[in-house]
Amino acid sequence: MLRKQRLITAGAVLGAALLAYGGTAYWAGLKAEETLAEQHRMVAALPFFKVKSHRYERGWFSSTEVTELTFNRRLTGPYEAMLPDSVRPLLGATIKYTHHVDHGPFPGLSRFDLRPARAFVSTEFDMSESTRKTLAKFFGDAEPITVTNRLGLTGGGELKVNIPAFDYEETLSGVKVKWQGFDLGVDYASGYKEYQTEALSPGFLLEAATKGKVAFDGVRYLSDVRPGNTGVRLGSSELTVNGVQLNWQDSVPYSLKLNELVYLLTRVRVGEFINPSGEFRPSDVQLKALRYQIVTSEQGDFVNTRGKLDFERFSYNQSVYGPLKLDISANHLHGPTLVKLDEEIGKIPFEGVEPAKLRQAYLDAIKTHGVPLLANEPRLVVNEFSLKMPTGEAHLKGQLALNGFTEADLKDPVAFLSRFSADAAVALPRQTLENLVVAQARNLFTVDASAEEQPDVAEIDNLAKSLLDAQLTEWDAQRFIKLENGQISTSLHFKDGKLSVNQKPVSLPWQESDELEPGGPETSAAR
Repeated sequence: MLRKQRLITAGAVLGAALLAYGGTAYWAGLKAEETLAEQHRMVAALPFFKVKSHRYERGWFSSTEVTELTFNRRLTGPYEAMLPDSVRPLLGATIKYTHHVDHGPFPGLSRFDLRPARAFVSTEFDMSESTRKTLAKFFGDAEPITVTNRLGLTGGGELKVNIPAFDYEETLSGVKVKWQGFDLGVDYASGYKEYQTEALSPGFLLEAATKGKVAFDGVRYLSDVRPGNTGVRLGSSELTVNGVQLNWQDSVPYSLKLNELVYLLTRVRVGEFINPSGEFRPSDVQLKALRYQIVTSEQGDFVNTRGKLDFERFSYNQSVYGPLKLDISANHLHGPTLVKLDEEIGKIPFEGVEPAKLRQAYLDAIKTHGVPLLANEPRLVVNEFSLKMPTGEAHLKGQLALNGFTEADLKDPVAFLSRFSADAAVALPRQTLENLVVAQARNLFTVDASAEEQPDVAEIDNLAKSLLDAQLTEWDAQRFIKLENGQISTSLHFKDGKLSVNQKPVSLPWQESDELEPGGPETSAAR
């Protein structure tokens, strides 16, 4: 009888445990679906893809989520002609992936992972036969990409992505590709409002015997983001690149639709004026020890951000630049206004809208919702800028602030400018300024290459140099600048609508007009 009671008790305990495990697994499945739904909304909002289809099938202990994506050809279209023929067809393919979701409370048991969690998600990519054959040339039998996502009990999780390394070579064409792999790890909190990211790509080499090569090594990205009280995202991000090398042996024409790229990444229209075209001439470019860092913090309702950019060496053919150091801060930015501006600009319709009307819509949004940003004394500071160039060194330090601004100042440009205060000290090589002036003169006077009569480039260069030399000599004599050892240096101070250059007062255009009154131009001429 005692043995029978023990068996009954053990069976009851086992049954209760199984029931509890089943109930917990079902609850975990519901919560996992919520988390994955939020993830899908984030993917759908990315500008790089368009969602072709999506479905979620929830079970008791496991579920399945299937998504089909296509590349946004508006983003890739302008650049597809520059891609290899073997890669270009991939952009028209459908990316189909399946999330296999095992529900908690111990979804990793089959993988000997005893950590409690809502779910463990493994991702399988379903590719077309042609796409898989193309990728098999590079990855062989290995999966081109592996994605796992462990959903924690509290709503956060750990996302890991791996792209394996490969070596690829075409003997006849002389093409070599060496990819050293890619790893991404994201540790995120519930709602994705707070997350830490680490991405690492050890290196890449693409070498074509008759074209040149492209290589980079030691790319690492770190970020730590959290929400602020004002709604602005706070934290830090850092990118480091040990080296980049570009070498091409042929002239390569290019036409870059940068305005479309900026829009797709930022949802902001910038018009049609930043679309460069031309050609990459045979060149050798190298970049060493690049580092970028930005830190954003919050004090009450105000946001401060500081960005640093530096590199050790940048060479273009025989010209060597570096080291570079750039350190810029934007302080006392009204956080709630930044959030409001982002929301309002995102609501502006853009499809089929003329660029002029769209720009006006942006200006109207800034005037309507951006006044608190201007009224709360924002400040921009160039803490340091220094760059060593073949012709010398350039330096800049300064700050720009806005004080006492009122909404009425928007209707009076002179009153608006008088609210600014600025201080700057700048130095640069004379040769650098001369090169810029000569390049601008060529753009101004050079006509279409098909025209019968072409200007003499040497004459244009000599004219630009002579005009610049005369102007610099005059400014030096008036002590607005200082010329010494091939360097140009000066300082600027602007406050209460008054400007001084190198501590010498300078009349602004509207102030010169005031000086003619009350007699006016005719009275001055009669004198």
